[in-house]
Amino acid sequence: MARTLRAGARGWSEWLTRHLSQGQRSAVFMLVMLLVGALTVLGLQQWGDALQAARSSSPTAAQQTTPAPTSAGNGSQVRPAQAREFFLPDQQPGLMYPVLDAQGNLWVGEMSDNTLARLNTHTGAVASWTPPHGENNIMMAVVDKLGRIWFTEQAANYIGRFDPTTQSFTTYPLPAVNGQGAGPMGLAFDATGKLWFTETNTGRVGRLDPASGAIQTWSVPRPPSAQQAFPYEMTITPDGDIWYGYLTGASLGRFDPATQRATLYRTHDTNAQILGVTHDAQGNVWFTELNTGKIGVVEAGSGAVHEFSVPDTLGNPANLYGIVVAQNGAIWFASAGANAVVRYIPTTQQFTFYQLARPQSAPYGVAIAADGRLWLTTDGSPANYVAAIQP
Repeated sequence: MARTLRAGARGWSEWLTRHLSQGQRSAVFMLVMLLVGALTVLGLQQWGDALQAARSSSPTAAQQTTPAPTSAGNGSQVRPAQAREFFLPDQQPGLMYPVLDAQGNLWVGEMSDNTLARLNTHTGAVASWTPPHGENNIMMAVVDKLGRIWFTEQAANYIGRFDPTTQSFTTYPLPAVNGQGAGPMGLAFDATGKLWFTETNTGRVGRLDPASGAIQTWSVPRPPSAQQAFPYEMTITPDGDIWYGYLTGASLGRFDPATQRATLYRTHDTNAQILGVTHDAQGNVWFTELNTGKIGVVEAGSGAVHEFSVPDTLGNPANLYGIVVAQNGAIWFASAGANAVVRYIPTTQQFTFYQLARPQSAPYGVAIAADGRLWLTTDGSPANYVAAIQP
């Protein structure tokens, strides 16, 4: 999507008008309205409490105190998140997916401000830079071995690179397909240092060679129940396969760079909209279903798909976003509906909700630091913030 769903219906609508046909706009518009409506209900329920959380616009960090851990009757647990919060200068920057560099700095796109921001996680200091020709659509970011930040600028139709040493940007424009911008979203480096990406608008995956700047793309199959292929987030498994989730069509895809062929994997829930995608050390591919309140896994080797319903311990757990796997194999994901980040242990099938003390935080992106801390971005109201949790 062109924004977090709560912050960006207007920007996404403008992008749709520029880049999609009428029929395509109608399909995606219905999807966006469904998701915005879900978050709006959540916001109305907790708006009164959230108003008490308003803060000044300068970057600060705060430690929250929450109730003691409790167990739910459905076997899940609820624990206090004990989150250390960092507020950026703008209360509503539209924070996207976070990534951590080797120095422990957190990098994140600020959609509302059209900037790439860096948070010093030790001091709380924030710096930001404006990319060239940006259109408020920095989505995903990754860090290369030289410490440079790569990101997708969805509406401006390019992949960008920022060098913190020289504080300079380099852009790699993507070719249009049938007169439409590519809508780049997911990013991941393979073992050879090539950068792979998804093109949400044109239904393709692509590869960028950082050494030469050469770009090559491949079409991916359309799920049988979808009008168009919308590959969104992605991950690269240890065997080098490119995995991505479809926003429509209840499917995931696997692209084999060696054969240049793609394979579809259907979810059992035909309504599933796949958002977050990651993998574990064994090559199993984990994913969140945005609208159904489920997470799932595609088994390495067999390709079997399993889905797990997230308990309604803290209310409707839908609006599931980012997902990441910790070194110990635990699966972490963001649940805006539960106002929590959730840990799932595959061996015991137990869910633990780390409830955020600040109401209506709308957790979105997650990342794991080298020291085991979980970092997350939020897109709530009245303020967005970055938080760190030590499980």
